[in-house]
Amino acid sequence: MFHTYRVDPNVVRLKTEVKDVFLDVNTAIPCGLIINELVSNSLKHAFPEGRAWEERSKSKGEIGISLRPDKEGRFTLVVRDNGVGLPKDFDLQKTESLGLQLVKDLTEQLNGSLELEREGGTAFKITFNVLKKRGNHVPQRP
Repeated sequence: MFHTYRVDPNVVRLKTEVKDVFLDVNTAIPCGLIINELVSNSLKHAFPEGRAWEERSKSKGEIGISLRPDKEGRFTLVVRDNGVGLPKDFDLQKTESLGLQLVKDLTEQLNGSLELEREGGTAFKITFNVLKKRGNHVPQRP
C-alpha cells in the first residue's frame, strides 16, 4: 500500500507489534480486510497536503498495527496513526463512509467491539474472540 500511495517509508513508517498469534481463516480474513481499510484511510487522510510525506517535512509520520491476545482468550487489534486526526464532529456510529461501514460490519462479524481513540492522531481498537468452526476442530499451529 505504501508503494501504491507513493509514500516514502523514511518519512511515514509502518510499525507492527504482533505476538505469536494464530487465527483460523474465518477470523484472519476479516482482520486482514479491517487492517487494509484502516491503513488505507491513514495513508489517504492522516497526512494531508504533504505533511510528513516530503523530505523537507520535520514531522515523522507513523502508522502502527498491533494484535495481541489477552488473558481471557480475546484479541485486541489496534490500527493507529499520528496524523491530523478526525474532525471533532466525526461520529463513528453515524458515518456514511463505505470503508468505515465495512470496518464496523467486519467487527460485528467477529462479534467484536470497536472503539475510536483521538489522542495524538487516530486509533481504531477492535476487541474480538476467535471465531470457532462448528464442531470441536481447533486450528493447529503449523
